[in-house]
Amino acid sequence: MGAVTTEQQKLVLNSFAMVLQNNLVTGSAVTWNEMDGEMDDRNGLAVLEQTTPRYNVTRTENGVKDLSAGTDGSVFGSELFEITGTFNANMGWGDFVKIKSIGEARESQALLGAATSLADKIDAYILAKATLASCDWTGTPNNAIAQWSDAAAAHTRLTENGVDDSELSFIMSAFDRQQLGDQLVKLPNETGAGTYRKGFSGEIDDIRTMFTNQLPNLLTGTRAQTGAGLVNGANQNVDYAAVAKAGTSNGQSMTQLIALDGFAAGATVKAGEVFTWPGVFAFDNRKQAPVSPARLQQFTVVTDAVADGAGVIAAMRIFPAMVVPGSGAGDNININTAHATVTAAPADNSVLTFIGAANTNLSPRLLIQKQAIVVNTVPLILPASDTSMRRKLKKIPLTVRMWQHSDFYTGAHGVRFDVALNANIRERRRMSRMNGA
Repeated sequence: MGAVTTEQQKLVLNSFAMVLQNNLVTGSAVTWNEMDGEMDDRNGLAVLEQTTPRYNVTRTENGVKDLSAGTDGSVFGSELFEITGTFNANMGWGDFVKIKSIGEARESQALLGAATSLADKIDAYILAKATLASCDWTGTPNNAIAQWSDAAAAHTRLTENGVDDSELSFIMSAFDRQQLGDQLVKLPNETGAGTYRKGFSGEIDDIRTMFTNQLPNLLTGTRAQTGAGLVNGANQNVDYAAVAKAGTSNGQSMTQLIALDGFAAGATVKAGEVFTWPGVFAFDNRKQAPVSPARLQQFTVVTDAVADGAGVIAAMRIFPAMVVPGSGAGDNININTAHATVTAAPADNSVLTFIGAANTNLSPRLLIQKQAIVVNTVPLILPASDTSMRRKLKKIPLTVRMWQHSDFYTGAHGVRFDVALNANIRERRRMSRMNGA
């Protein structure tokens, strides 16, 4: 087997990094941030990020508001970001040493396969985290995005949540591309003819639109869609101050635990499922009124839950937390009003209505604002043995480590490529799942 030169190592790693970067759909759809330091087998990193509080703004006629009773309290929320995981691709030594020029690197099927497979896995991981984090879901599960209004419905939902139009991305399936293109082909003008030749591409509703096969499936739990699963006790709303800060893991800011009963013994509810309650409507805390036109607030399940033998789920974590305007006492009255999410808490024995039938695969698409998910990365430590090097991608702060290894005892040779990253939820309300009507 031929010798490996330093220049050869560099061109292989550079080509691998270029292919990886060019195949990452999520490269421009989410925020990427490289942490200081290095990740090794002992450290793992975590950081707490603060979120901005809201305030209850009032109008006073013929003077200024009397603040003799005191000013409103400030509650700063937070979210926990972590880096705990790595992704790996590898190849045999023979595939590696054959690459001796930039042309051979570009033509190497082994190098292309390793880099694109790594990009696919990273995309699938990030998109699963993002898509299943959202509580909002427009359209009918599993229906393709086939009309302008199918996509626009998700855009409308984010606007109702107070999300601006900056750095939004539609991420859809390859089948959606076919359905949208079919609609345009039927137009009796040059647009239809151009789509017939080149396919659908570009933007919908002035939002960048991308297509991938890496969107997640959600397998729902064994719970019934309706008629099983009841609120166990009224007034389960919470104070914003009690839920604003992150828990022990990422994505727990603005979540709460609720008590339920009425399930079949052993029934399951899966993380990422979405449901509604009667009489619990979405609330716009900017205009201090229910969202108009009125719609039931959707909730997502944050962690898997299982009913006990009596059909009780004593504590199921959901998002968003139910913060009711005007509730609480003291400072919490104005703080809750400023951060309200629902018009009211569900009554005792209110029935949950889930999206999708039980034990069914659902395939949501995604509208996401770039700030909603932050992918934290960190360079992996260079090993003390063997030959290794690192290269940071040019467009996103992700560092790839290439490590060549030879085993003295067996004579085996190999090359591995590793990256360290975690997709962390920054704000769930800046994402919406969507399907066709």
